[in-house]
Amino acid sequence: MSGSYTVPPPREIEVTLGKGVKGTFAIPHSADAENPYQEGFAPVTHKAVLILHGQGGHRDYCYQKHLAHRLAADLGIYSLRIDFRGCGSSADNEDPKRGRVLEQDIEDIQAAAEFLRDGKLNPSEMNLTLSSIISHSRGSVAMFLWAIIQDDHSKRGDPRAIIVPNLINCSGRFRSHTVMDRYPIFDDNFEYINQTSMRHGKLANVPITRQELASLARPDLSVLRHLALDTSVLSIYGLKDTIIPIGDSALYSNVLNRGPLSHKLELIPNADHNFYGIDPKQPDDDEKDFNPENFPLNSKGLVNYNYQVTNIIIEHLQSDNELQRFLQSCRDIGRLSRWKNVEGVSNFRDIGGWRIQNPTFEISSRGLPKGNALQYYVKPHAAFRCANIANITDNGAKTLYNLGIRAIFDLRSDGECVQDGIPKYVEDYGIKRIHAPVFSKDDHSPTAIAIRYTNLLTSWDTYVNVYENMLDFGQNAYKTVFEYIRDENKPFVFHCTAGKDRTGVLGMLILLLLGVDKNTIAKEYELTTIGLRPDHAQIRIKYDDTIKKLRQQMGEGSDMEYMITKGRKNWSLEEDGFNNLISSRYEAMLATIELFNDKYGGIINYMKDELQFSEQDIIKIYENLIIVDHLSIGFEVASTLNWDHRNTAKVKL
Repeated sequence: MSGSYTVPPPREIEVTLGKGVKGTFAIPHSADAENPYQEGFAPVTHKAVLILHGQGGHRDYCYQKHLAHRLAADLGIYSLRIDFRGCGSSADNEDPKRGRVLEQDIEDIQAAAEFLRDGKLNPSEMNLTLSSIISHSRGSVAMFLWAIIQDDHSKRGDPRAIIVPNLINCSGRFRSHTVMDRYPIFDDNFEYINQTSMRHGKLANVPITRQELASLARPDLSVLRHLALDTSVLSIYGLKDTIIPIGDSALYSNVLNRGPLSHKLELIPNADHNFYGIDPKQPDDDEKDFNPENFPLNSKGLVNYNYQVTNIIIEHLQSDNELQRFLQSCRDIGRLSRWKNVEGVSNFRDIGGWRIQNPTFEISSRGLPKGNALQYYVKPHAAFRCANIANITDNGAKTLYNLGIRAIFDLRSDGECVQDGIPKYVEDYGIKRIHAPVFSKDDHSPTAIAIRYTNLLTSWDTYVNVYENMLDFGQNAYKTVFEYIRDENKPFVFHCTAGKDRTGVLGMLILLLLGVDKNTIAKEYELTTIGLRPDHAQIRIKYDDTIKKLRQQMGEGSDMEYMITKGRKNWSLEEDGFNNLISSRYEAMLATIELFNDKYGGIINYMKDELQFSEQDIIKIYENLIIVDHLSIGFEVASTLNWDHRNTAKVKL
């Protein structure tokens, strides 16, 4: 699908939100396809994208509609493309004398974000994760101003903050004052100009007022240099743009380059402001010279580079690329690496340091200056996760001791422990191994999963079924870990065979209890994609042996093999099945969190009803795993380590 210029349109629903904002809600093709795998559509995710137009545009202008369809087909992402008020089919501007000012656009973005995140409002009936905002021209300015507001809310500990991991800026203006070069807004005789725009399905003269243009000339976008690394930005510009000075693309790059992979700039040499060519094709033009990429032409014979814009965006939002950006933003907890080098153990990392946007319980702020807020963090150097620890060396055990770890929770089954062994040396350092199997008698190593859950070889989206079983059958294991946190409150590490599935579910429960947002939880889970790479060769040997035995037992072309492939062509158990088996997809964890909340009513109900903890127990567990920082004076606790969470306020330990 990714190389195609056209995809079949998905099901789309016309919606109204906010103060009369009209939009189109696009639903991934897989939601309605009889066999989405065979048809080549990506599985449905819990991710949503908001698509914004520019000055005088509308929701189907330029690339917007085609992009929405590609997001649905190629990535399984929901999208909402809106008409700002005063544009397209939306309501008129709130104040006709002021016109479409940026403050109004920001209100519309906020309404759209809330609409997508609330399953009671949007047609999906899911609390979607707003993973990206994609904007054009003036829409980019409004997007950035909205993001600055949300970033400020987040840094102040406001639970209402909406942090979007991906912002995509197409042809946005950076130097706001250059608006005055295009319009005589300081001329005493100037009141408005008419701009031909689409209104309610027809072209109409829309007045652009002095106040509207003045609002465009006002923003100071240099403050984007303070945008937290939770958000990365892609900028796309046409080098033939005559509306926005091309130097603005470099200014955005300079300001938004806050660290590795925090900003990427793509330039399209022959594209204008709306991503069309500037010269129509002539009969004697050589096709290869005129249009080497063979993009479609528009009705005027101009090359339509909107297809290239869409390709760039789709590539940018691929799971692997998103993971790399997230990895760069969270590789360290202050001055220490999140990842630990423990000899003989893979995928070893600290799950602490995350800022908690919506803490489950409030901590007393008595003794602090009135009106000052607390910022909550997951306590670093308290809980660690990893893959199988059976092969740890003496040096590795010493590293655990130096990290302060005093307990190892082994989530593997009895059979796995017998087959793969248990760790040596750790008891020599006073570290307890506590066997807390999620499935005590069942083998749920990656190889066994291939046998028991053959659908896991098909796609990441069926992992949620296995994780549901873990949440049901692993309650004794989870309770054991939480009791340790409540009673002993010493650093610990938990693991299974790969440190991926059972370990990932326990990590989810811990971070949910503390109030970490679901985007961060899902991304933390996905880090295992990187952490597990050293073990791929070993897992591959077992996997290949399992597939060989299955083929012998079931026979070539068996029902099992057809069930796994789902009728797909050029899809193999050996390669594609293995890649799905070792995957730790962000989208799979998002789906698991939604299932968990729907089934159990949230983490507190799960802790009370399923794990049988009292509220006092839960609060104690919670308090043992968080630290708080006063935003202006710092919060002192007993430790010698100073650390910073990314580029936010310093926390003193």
